[in-house]
Amino acid sequence: MANSANDELIGTWVTGWSGARGYDNRHDGRVHASLRHDTTGDWEYVVHEPTNEELVAIAETLIKHPNRRLVAFTDNTAELVKAARTAGMSVVAQDEVIMSTAMAGHDVEDPRPAEGFEWQIERDGQHAWVSLHPENDHDVVAASGHVSVVGDVAVFDRIITDPDYRRRGFASLVMRALAAIALEGEVVDGLLVATQDGQELYKYLGWKTLGSAIVFEGGEPHILNSPTAHS
Repeated sequence: MANSANDELIGTWVTGWSGARGYDNRHDGRVHASLRHDTTGDWEYVVHEPTNEELVAIAETLIKHPNRRLVAFTDNTAELVKAARTAGMSVVAQDEVIMSTAMAGHDVEDPRPAEGFEWQIERDGQHAWVSLHPENDHDVVAASGHVSVVGDVAVFDRIITDPDYRRRGFASLVMRALAAIALEGEVVDGLLVATQDGQELYKYLGWKTLGSAIVFEGGEPHILNSPTAHS
């Protein structure tokens, strides 16, 4: 990923992702941050290709504030991990990637739900949530997801399929429904961070990997379940 353009892209992703989850967020030059009030209860920093100086400064903060995390996006995982460990950080997770797509290549029509299911759609300004429910039981969520529009970028998040409803194409339906909503405006690109489980689906849908996401904390790593869990 080229630095200047992707610094801005990462800031866009943080804004959309934070807005989807109700997190406060801030942007200080190349360092972005979200307040993870529902998980760690503290700030999570986000940086694209951090320099050694940035790593040292962030490591000092993480050591002082053990609940804080750093998510670093990179094309060179081995080099970044080595530099971060030298600075005093430990790896918490490294199984996610950031992905993008040209939205012009996606279907603008709302997909019909599978037989026996129906959509529920909620909107709030530039945010939209869709969920797929059995027609006879709206308390059951078979699949769901969210999209935020930030400028001309659509940020997708929390694409989830209930274990009882997997391998029925519901995640693809959710992605198509979210894309149709996003394309009501003049969006150009789509952006998301994908877990290992979701990456093959997004590749199948035409998304391209831009780089890896590595989560760090200060000192020895703690057990942390899916610290980012974006899609």
